[in-house]
Amino acid sequence: MGEVDGQHFLSMEYVDGEDLKGLLMRIGRLPSDKGVHVAQQLCAGLAAAHDKGVVHRDLKPANIMIDGRGQVRIMDFGLARLTAGAGQHSGEVSGTPAYMAPEQLAQGQTSIQSDLYSLGLVLYEVFTGKRVHQGESFEDLLQDHQQAAVVAPSVLVENLDPAVERTILRCLNREPSGRPGSARVIAAGLPGGDPLAAAMAAGETPSPEMVAAAGDEGTMKPVAAWMCLAGVVVGLIAAIFLSRWSHRVNQAGLEKHPEAIRREAQAGINLPARMRPETLARISPLAE
Repeated sequence: MGEVDGQHFLSMEYVDGEDLKGLLMRIGRLPSDKGVHVAQQLCAGLAAAHDKGVVHRDLKPANIMIDGRGQVRIMDFGLARLTAGAGQHSGEVSGTPAYMAPEQLAQGQTSIQSDLYSLGLVLYEVFTGKRVHQGESFEDLLQDHQQAAVVAPSVLVENLDPAVERTILRCLNREPSGRPGSARVIAAGLPGGDPLAAAMAAGETPSPEMVAAAGDEGTMKPVAAWMCLAGVVVGLIAAIFLSRWSHRVNQAGLEKHPEAIRREAQAGINLPARMRPETLARISPLAE
């Protein structure tokens, strides 16, 4: 924003491309690799907004531009609010109903989690070419949210990467607490990402499904595992063998074990005559 001769103006970047809505209407859905590329950029852009404390509140294909180089821009922050005040306007329903989270549509509650639900709706459309909620009126959409289950993307698209479907369905959880913790966690759940690392970094407890989906990454090869196990066994044997020199009592040069010496002392064996129990018994009355 600036001012020239008392006139205020707003300058914005010119994006030479088309919006995602028009692209999807023209080609139906994006190829899997292109879809992942677009999804990663959407996650990065949304994460940048959330890092600044901004909730978009109206994320949809019509507000996403793709330029001639394939770079993605999230547009139209006209309804955006700061995260500190986004949840303080319950009852004020703002945005596009077909791309709202259930809590946003029903009570006007918006948050980072509602943005992530909207992102899930956009990604669903990117990979399947279909909208999740097909209702046209506000009442139809509200009923669809409450009653209809989300059709799994793999039902609509054959050979869809399971990581893509799993990530989208997590975003579309009806409960905000069941959705990913951030846009970065969503990005990490897409093909090529590391969902376990992202979940741990975000302070989330990885679900059993996420752990199972991690596959064999991070595991050791059998040969290396056996070598490590052999090293541990050899180390234990060496520790036991060297323990005779590690105790101070074993370094005193005693010919017998301290326990044997103690038993002999109690029995008076191998003691000088003046130190034997019977000698001490005769001395005691004289001392008195």
